Amino acid sequence: MPKIVILADAQELEHVITKATNSRAMDQSDSMIAALSATIPQSMLSLKTNEDWKKHRRVSAPLMSSKYLRQMTLAIAQNAQTLVSLWNAKMEKAKANGATCFSCEEDFKYATLDAILLATTGRSAAAVENAISEVAKTDPAVDEYGGATFGLRSLPICDAVTYLFKSIGDTVSLPPTLIYLFQQYLRWTPTFRKHYKTAIDTVDQSIAEHRQRTREAQALGESIEADCLIGMIVQNEGHSDKESFTEAELRDEALGYIFGVRHLTYGQETAAVALQWGMKFLTDAPEVQRALREELLGIADDESEGRPLTFDEMASPEKTPYLEAVVAEILRLSIVAGGSTRRTTKPVEFLGYTIPAGTNLIYLSGLACFNANIENEERLRSFDSKRTAKVQKNEGGGRELWKTPTNKFEPERWIELDPITGNKTFDPKAGFSFPFGFGLRACPGKHLAMLELKIYIATLNLAFFLDRTPKELSSHRAGLKLSRFPLQAYVSPKPWTSESAKSS
Repeated sequence: MPKIVILADAQELEHVITKATNSRAMDQSDSMIAALSATIPQSMLSLKTNEDWKKHRRVSAPLMSSKYLRQMTLAIAQNAQTLVSLWNAKMEKAKANGATCFSCEEDFKYATLDAILLATTGRSAAAVENAISEVAKTDPAVDEYGGATFGLRSLPICDAVTYLFKSIGDTVSLPPTLIYLFQQYLRWTPTFRKHYKTAIDTVDQSIAEHRQRTREAQALGESIEADCLIGMIVQNEGHSDKESFTEAELRDEALGYIFGVRHLTYGQETAAVALQWGMKFLTDAPEVQRALREELLGIADDESEGRPLTFDEMASPEKTPYLEAVVAEILRLSIVAGGSTRRTTKPVEFLGYTIPAGTNLIYLSGLACFNANIENEERLRSFDSKRTAKVQKNEGGGRELWKTPTNKFEPERWIELDPITGNKTFDPKAGFSFPFGFGLRACPGKHLAMLELKIYIATLNLAFFLDRTPKELSSHRAGLKLSRFPLQAYVSPKPWTSESAKSS
């Protein structure tokens, strides 16, 4: 049976795994490949780091360029504005039924599904718009603490993505052989086949539409600008000088982006969970809400109410250092993806020990970063005799141990303040935090993930002040599957003109 080694030292993780020779010696784990075998066996997530994986990386990489992110910004920002309309509708209905707050868990699943489908297929599911229409004809259930739950009827594609994501996570703690056997059994069950068909039909429809669009443009001698992953890949088909995918590879790569299984690859599920945690942290920190709103109002070049945010506003840390800090702090503290698994293909040195090839590695990066604070310095320094001089100095990483308690939501920990000018600068390496993984197989969708999170958080902050919710509905207890999620996710959005916003 292969050995298992758990790695939970932030300094050593950053050095060992980002070092090029070590990064190439650590591959996707057999457990994760087995878990994905029924849903996306030919996606980049499911491949070892071989030539096929490199091809997938090259073909899909342009989707994360500034050009494509800029093209997607308006659609994501408009979707965020639709989410504002949903919250207004839900709060009005909640108040009419005697509630003071409502659950936002499903809202973020709908919103992020719309966003990731836009980026992948070029078309939203209109899940948030569907939710608005459902709210109009639904009276919520209100519990004894004043929390409203709407129980809205969702679209088939929403149910399909939720089910398929869950089917992947249900088995990841088993040995690889058992995971594979269970997944192969699962793919023949009626429920799995129904949901898988719904997801595949959505992808296939997009592929057909983009191929038709490409053919029509070619017939007219025109060029087209691809606006999504499928469109970008399809327009390269038939060109001998450009790489493309087989039909199965294209399907699986698209579904892989939608599911977002890997360490915050940021598909629908993981983005939704990060936003749920974000609302809880902001609700508990009214002073952070006010500081963020002040910054956002200061960068707006158009003061019209409800205007969608722009790429230039959201992609400029110089303009919005506090927004960057808020998002970074949400990702640090929420620990949505607490770690990942890899398998060594060559011997690797870690804290003076040689980890042999064929070892299963479990990176507890969330715990490692959480413990990398000044309070634990003595214990962490006790390992220095095992570290290389380069690791002791943290050369290349440039990070220091967190100086304030890591269990506190404190965006200011990411901010450098110029004592002379008073200017604020966001420092992405202020301390240890690796929400997107590290090394050769770090999350390829980091830039899309950050853009999406910033747009939703900024849009909701400009629209609402998040008032306190009853303590019985404000627990920070978490559940754990493929992602770490809050067991309670209630919000009480109020206008910024309300007394709550002025006095809290």
